[in-house]
Amino acid sequence: MSHDDLNDRSDQNDFLSGALHGAADAMPGGEVNDLHVSFGVVRDRVRRRRAVKVGSLAGASLAVAGVLAFGVTQSPVWNSEPVLPGSPTENVAPNRSAEPTPASSVIQDGYVPSWIGDLDVGLSCGMPVDDLGSTTDTWSATSIGDIYSVTSEQGGDPSTSLGMAANVAGTEGSLPAPPVLVWSQDGVVVDLGNNVFDGSMLREPLVGSAGDATEAQDNALTSCAPTEGDAGEVFQTPLPEGDYEVRVVAFPQLDSGDWATAVSEPVAVRLDADGAHSPTGTRGGDATIEPPERVEGELTRMVLDRSTSWVSARETQFGYITTGTPVITAECNSTDPQDEVSIEVVQPSTDESFATFDVPCDGERFVSASVQGGGGEVIDIRLASVPDGVSRFWATLAPNADGGSGGGDAAGACSADGLDLPHDPPSSPSAAAGATAQAVLDAALACDQDRLVELANEYPTELLVPAQPAEEVFALPEDDALHYLTVAGLLAGTVGADRGDGTVVWPRVATEEFRDSNEAWDEAVEAGLLTQGEADAQRADATFGYTGMEIAIDQDGNWRYYSATP
Repeated sequence: MSHDDLNDRSDQNDFLSGALHGAADAMPGGEVNDLHVSFGVVRDRVRRRRAVKVGSLAGASLAVAGVLAFGVTQSPVWNSEPVLPGSPTENVAPNRSAEPTPASSVIQDGYVPSWIGDLDVGLSCGMPVDDLGSTTDTWSATSIGDIYSVTSEQGGDPSTSLGMAANVAGTEGSLPAPPVLVWSQDGVVVDLGNNVFDGSMLREPLVGSAGDATEAQDNALTSCAPTEGDAGEVFQTPLPEGDYEVRVVAFPQLDSGDWATAVSEPVAVRLDADGAHSPTGTRGGDATIEPPERVEGELTRMVLDRSTSWVSARETQFGYITTGTPVITAECNSTDPQDEVSIEVVQPSTDESFATFDVPCDGERFVSASVQGGGGEVIDIRLASVPDGVSRFWATLAPNADGGSGGGDAAGACSADGLDLPHDPPSSPSAAAGATAQAVLDAALACDQDRLVELANEYPTELLVPAQPAEEVFALPEDDALHYLTVAGLLAGTVGADRGDGTVVWPRVATEEFRDSNEAWDEAVEAGLLTQGEADAQRADATFGYTGMEIAIDQDGNWRYYSATP
């Protein structure tokens, strides 16, 4: 793939000079966060993505395409790569083909994607970029971050999405869908972004999420080169390598019911064989660390490189948590060794972070405590705060190479190790039930597999649905169900209540008496049993209510069951 033929160097320099406008400003570094690894505190860091409504301010940053998605085979490097004013190094920039191909040659001029046509906002492929502007003065959009990519390599062909941090603000109506990235070259619009009206959620960006940023979304294939498929519009054509202007475009719905556009100022983006890049400007510097080779079981990798004229920011997803509790391993170089990069471990389906860590930029390898949660889906590593001096950063989510928890001893194989709990001894209206609850809690906190199995078999206890033997449920090292953490959270993170027949149930929100209690629902969230989104959805369900994990002990002290709410 190649870019539009740059016949003379003066044209090239004109573009680069213009590209610097609005791109030399680095993403502001945010406040660093304390390291949270204890139960309950990790969940306190969970942040819900808020929908943009009247008077709100949200930033938009979306995942950017990775190298594999572009399908590029050529990778010659310019011999005289122009160095941007203020660039901290003269290192070789990302790979660039020598024979650019104009993007206008791969698009269908005049084409309007169906979802854009439904909005009736006057956008079309091939339109003059001078005609691309906001259609309302009650909303604004601003690009505030570097472009980045997220590539999924979980079998089959890799797929890549793009993102960029943005602020979107309005004083009327609402923003029902995320903003997109609209691309232009040589004064012509060549990509109108992806379809964000297909259920896409407003998300925080993966790079530069400090503050009220939201993710502007796109993928590696232009929506201006359609092919007809069985399901309608199909897009399979990547934009060629080259230099582009990219704008954040939001589609607010006004109070009148009409749709409008809020369009940002353009920022420069370069596409080459290594992906998509924003100008580095005055940020970054020399780097000495190198990302390691991929290890067996590695789940997610995030790499940020600002050691050349063009920023590279890429996340790659290899798999999801199925067993055990992985750790974050990371390194950071910065012009100021006192800098720290604040990262969040994020569940994409809810856009909630369930662990946060601050990585020192002293060039030393950082290994976190065990990351607990996020089972059953891929996990994102979000760079919430990146100081301007950071030149290179990498982080992986993978099993600890040393076999431990990263933050302690061999007890790291047990998810209840080192917990700080609000109700120890357990809160129970029945003395006998409270005594049994204390015994179970003590065994869980001690990671005492034999004692937990003994207690479960004594009564006997029904474990899970369908029923499973105690020897499997409480086997160490744990699988991703994290039963030790869950048992401890239930008994010492929530309050027990009589369900009406003398049986005490934890959490109390599972009883009829407390199913509408704000405090009871908050307990379940703070104990890590539910995310806030799950709690909101279950509370709104008038039929079932709470459906999370539950422990029941009868008035005689018999441990009746540990399972999802029957």
